[in-house]
Amino acid sequence: MNTLAEAFRLINNIVRIGQVAEVDVSRARARVQAGDNLTGWQPWVSARTGTSLEWDPPTVGEQVVLLSPSGDLAQAIIVTGLYKQNAPSDSADEHKRVYPDGASITYDHVKKELVASFPGKVNINITGDATVNVGGNATTAVAGTCKVNALKIHHNNGNPVVTTGHICHFTGLPHGDGSSTVTAGK
Repeated sequence: MNTLAEAFRLINNIVRIGQVAEVDVSRARARVQAGDNLTGWQPWVSARTGTSLEWDPPTVGEQVVLLSPSGDLAQAIIVTGLYKQNAPSDSADEHKRVYPDGASITYDHVKKELVASFPGKVNINITGDATVNVGGNATTAVAGTCKVNALKIHHNNGNPVVTTGHICHFTGLPHGDGSSTVTAGK
């Protein structure tokens, strides 16, 4: 170090607050404006990057912290997640995730309530078995057609459901017959 002023400058640069100016998602790097300084392309901290992976790049304008070893901004890493006026905290009881298109997932640990809202299409793919247990009532509301494709459907462990899609071998006309694939009980 050449001077005392240089030492103070480096100390002041160890921790800086700034705003994301640019993001390069293909390289997982961003540039941060901290006062008069615009950093180079620096990495950001992610919750997980090992065998479990979380991908959530910062956005332009997001308030962040720069941690710079020895005060050298060229070595800085970006820590995201500072709240500011345009991104206030809503509740101490909720864990909430809001996406740019308006989708959100909220869990309120006091109410024990999970709410997921999606403005578009939702796909759930399960390669193994799935079980849904509801301790109270359940409601399914569908504005359009509801289709169920399955090899067999058993509803309340009942008897074969009567359908009229079977053709009589004698008359050639449809008639009621108990289904071998769909059962229902009272």
